[in-house]
Parts: sequence; C-alpha cells; structure tokens
Amino acid sequence: MKIRIVSGFLGAGKTTCICHMLENRQGLTGVLVNEFGDIGIDAELIQRGEAVDMVELPSGCICCTLRNDLVKAVGEIKKRLNPERLIIEPSGLAVPSGVLEALEPVKEKYGLEIEAIIGIVDADGFLPNIESGLFGDFYTDQLANSDIIMINKVDLVPPETLQKVEEEIRKYNQSAIIMHTVNCQTEIPEMEAHAGIDYLHLHFDHEFDSLAVTPAGVYRREAVEQILRDAGAGKYGQIYRAKGIFQTAAGYFNFDLVHGQVNFKPLKDGSENKFIFIGKDFDKKALEAELARAKA
Repeated sequence: MKIRIVSGFLGAGKTTCICHMLENRQGLTGVLVNEFGDIGIDAELIQRGEAVDMVELPSGCICCTLRNDLVKAVGEIKKRLNPERLIIEPSGLAVPSGVLEALEPVKEKYGLEIEAIIGIVDADGFLPNIESGLFGDFYTDQLANSDIIMINKVDLVPPETLQKVEEEIRKYNQSAIIMHTVNCQTEIPEMEAHAGIDYLHLHFDHEFDSLAVTPAGVYRREAVEQILRDAGAGKYGQIYRAKGIFQTAAGYFNFDLVHGQVNFKPLKDGSENKFIFIGKDFDKKALEAELARAKA
C-alpha cells in the first residue's frame, strides 16, 4: 500500500490538493484525515469528492497524542480494503516526521511504501509566518522532509515575492521538486518509494487553541462574512485560521479565513453548521455571541 503524506500549515491548501488527487486517482484510494479541533470539516469536504474509503481522527495530533490511533487506522484500512494508495492529511499543526516515525515500525507488517511527502506552502503567508518565529520548527520539519514542495496561491503574490519564497525553501531542502500552483491544480509526478528511515525529526510544541461549535439555525451570509473579516483584522485576538460550513436561506456554504482573506464556496447540500477558529488567546465568548447574532 503506497502512502502519500500531504502536509502544510493551517490554510495552505491540503484539503483542496487531496480533492484534486481523488478526481484524478487511478485504482483504489483511501484517505485518512486528522484535524486540530473538536469537529471535523476537512473529512466532510473530501467525502464530497467520493473518496473510496475515509477515516477521520478529528481531535489531537497524529504525530503526538494520536500516534497509536494512526497506526490502528492504517491497519484497519489495510485489512478492510487494502487500497493501492492511502493519502494521509495531518493537521496543519502536525509535522510529517512524526507521521513517518509512527509508521516506521509497522511498514513491513502492513506492506507500506512511503511514496511521497508533499509539503504545501501558501505563497502569500509563508514568508511572514516563517519570519515571525511563532511556529518553531514546524516549517523546518515540513520543508526538510518533503519530496515535493507545492507553492500554492502563486496568483496572490508578485514574481519577486515568489522568488524569495523559493530561496527560503532551498535553505531547508535542495533536492525537493518545487511546483507553482493556484488552488493546488497540478499533476503530481510519480516518485520512487522511500527505502528506509531518512528524515529530519524536530519536536514542534504548539500552544494553539481552538473554538469549535455546531449551532443549529440558518445564518445571514453577509453577517458571517463580517465576523470573519473582523476576526482576520484581530478584533477577537490572534486568529490564524477559520473554516466551516453553514446554512443560509440560499443553501449551504463552505468558508475559509486564511491570512485575513475570506473565501466562500457554495455546497450542493449539508447536514449541520460547523464553525472552527484556530489561534492563540482569542475571545471565544465574543465570537460565539456574534455568531448567535448572525442568525437569520
């Protein structure tokens, strides 16, 4: 069973990338999703792309507290379906070396081949994030261990910024294939399987917090958009990422807030509202109060 690990910081485009992979998949494919927060959104969005098999580990980090759960889930997928390829999406706060370290002892038992480690960085947020020093060795681990580094959202930055992003990436990894993408649209090249343990492991301690709520009701889209714009501007404190699904009079929408940019996408259907905010020391009560006022 070939393993693809798709890593990237919060909002880089991991879920979008996996959806494109599934659209172009050949053979039986499984997906294992891990999210930071108490509710799962990525798995629901990926499932809409009709993944063959889906396992979700929604709370905790698969390279730390959920390591045993990761190994167990991979074993269950192998036994139940034995797909040709399993795509693993760690949370935006999990480092790829932790996943590799967890899987190494069971590679032979389950017949696993680490096919490729794909690291995704967003062109507009990568440099400010790495220069801030707030995220420890997250980027060092991700970049150093990736076989393919996808610079996503290249349409949002000028050529000189893109060049600086590439120069920064090469400080950590001289051999990775670098690809430029918009909405992660690209064809992933075939890679040779990793022969054994050959990766850099760094410990990344995150002190992030999240607010995850699933309130009932119908929302006014413009009110939700204003809440997200205020969140991106720092009204509620440090919020690095927000995502979710909510119902309006016009139907369900998926939203994303990354680096102050708010995006909405209509969905064909939905089952419940899901809001998740990720950051540090932000005002959860104020956010929940505003969301309550945003109902139609």
